[in-house]
Amino acid sequence: MYAPCMLLVPRTKPENAPQEIAMGIFKKTCTPLLLVGLAAPALVNCDMLGGMVPGMDCPAMKDGNFAALKFEGAAEVEGELKGFLETVYGFNKTTVDMEVSLIESCAELGKALELDELTLKAEPAEGEGAKKVCGIVADKVKAMITAAGKLSISVEIGEPSCSADIDAMMACLSDCGSPVDLGQLDASCEGGEISGKCTADCTGSCTLEAGAKCGGSCTGTCKGKCDGKKSDASCAGNCEGDCSGTCKVAGKGACSGTCSGGCSAKVEMPKCSGTFKPPSVDPTCQLNCTAKTAATVTCTPPSVKIVVEGEASTEIQKLVEAMQIALPKIVTIQLGTGKRIFEAGKGLVEKGKALPSIAGKAGLKGVACIAKAASMTVSASASVSLSIEASANVSGSISGAGKI
Repeated sequence: MYAPCMLLVPRTKPENAPQEIAMGIFKKTCTPLLLVGLAAPALVNCDMLGGMVPGMDCPAMKDGNFAALKFEGAAEVEGELKGFLETVYGFNKTTVDMEVSLIESCAELGKALELDELTLKAEPAEGEGAKKVCGIVADKVKAMITAAGKLSISVEIGEPSCSADIDAMMACLSDCGSPVDLGQLDASCEGGEISGKCTADCTGSCTLEAGAKCGGSCTGTCKGKCDGKKSDASCAGNCEGDCSGTCKVAGKGACSGTCSGGCSAKVEMPKCSGTFKPPSVDPTCQLNCTAKTAATVTCTPPSVKIVVEGEASTEIQKLVEAMQIALPKIVTIQLGTGKRIFEAGKGLVEKGKALPSIAGKAGLKGVACIAKAASMTVSASASVSLSIEASANVSGSISGAGKI
């Protein structure tokens, strides 16, 4: 794929040959190939590109030092290009952090099931680390259920509730040149509602964090009374006591947790349960900021209810208890944060396909950076996809003898 570039662009340029001549040759021979590469980004190899011409390297994509990154003669496109490169660099870090979190969650479940801790160790490796650890745990769960014989296990998993950090988004959009009018907040939360800390009366619903005293519906284990009955188990109804998940209380009044649906004063630390997309915002700014702030999205773990029908052995009881604790964390990545991050990655891939149009203005270094960013974006997106698949493997493993 790259042979024409390597033949036509010299490794060392004569002193009297201007940069424009080398760039002209590169544009005629390599840009079409780069376009193909970005259309199928798995084919892009920045290290190979970097070996073609002196200076074709993009160290900023390795160390994150974008302040020192300069593109000769590219003033009109430098802001757009650097903004994209910074976004990709941050997005890549977010995907690595997510894989680390998933490895830890699966390892926690594996330890509870008495698996060898050495087998539960892995480094993030574009999703392969999570695939390895979660796969081992899923196999253990399936083996335990198979060994249990005639047993029916049903699992009900709710949908995690995720929210975008509005303050982080607004700061990013402002830096990007698309500030948001505070009066547009409600209209900017597409497919969701605004929530946050309410120092006055919460006129909607109040959600309390795990471990709080609950006087409403509990998404986890209720230690107290569930629907008026003594309980120390999963509760899908009204919980009077401690809730291990989240507790939602309806009605007007003071709220020590997160208020959504209305506050009689200004909501502090606001979040959007849908997509924060203010009207009249520059599309490039929206795309970059959605990806840049993907790490600030928070998700409330879903409710998980596991019911065993039949005589459960001590091993199965241990499995159910461990899954009750670990599964909400794993499913949150599968259906919550992972899903949000994957969608942000799809936008970056599409943006990367359009960047070759400015490659000629950005010089050889710009071409190398574009190629590196395109490669990193696709690798990061593939990593997220593999992590989601790994988490789904665990959540589906317990359904081997019943239904999920």
